[in-house]
Amino acid sequence: MKRSTPFASWWGQSTSEAFCIAVVDFIQRHGAVSGILKRMEQLGLGAIARSWLVSDVHVPILGEQLHALFGTSALRAFAARLDLPPRDLVRRLSQTLPQTLHRLASSQGLVPSASVH
Repeated sequence: MKRSTPFASWWGQSTSEAFCIAVVDFIQRHGAVSGILKRMEQLGLGAIARSWLVSDVHVPILGEQLHALFGTSALRAFAARLDLPPRDLVRRLSQTLPQTLHRLASSQGLVPSASVH
């Protein structure tokens, strides 16, 4: 049975649009783009982060890596806020985070040019 989420009707947006807005807010609350990228480097996830910034082919991030990056308690709180089971949140976040960080980094001028490797 599919769970209804309270954010499905925010501002008349679809569930996926509302989820993306919530992810942007989550990113801002956890160090913004630069803070998350720095933390990923510290965790040995720099290659994954760089793939998100310079390529249309984004290396996936695993659930365990998301737990290391944000912390289990933060992910559980985020899931509760969105009325999602934590496992569903992690699955959706792993799919959404690469594109969202890429877009935010691009809008902030943090994406290196294509010629930089």
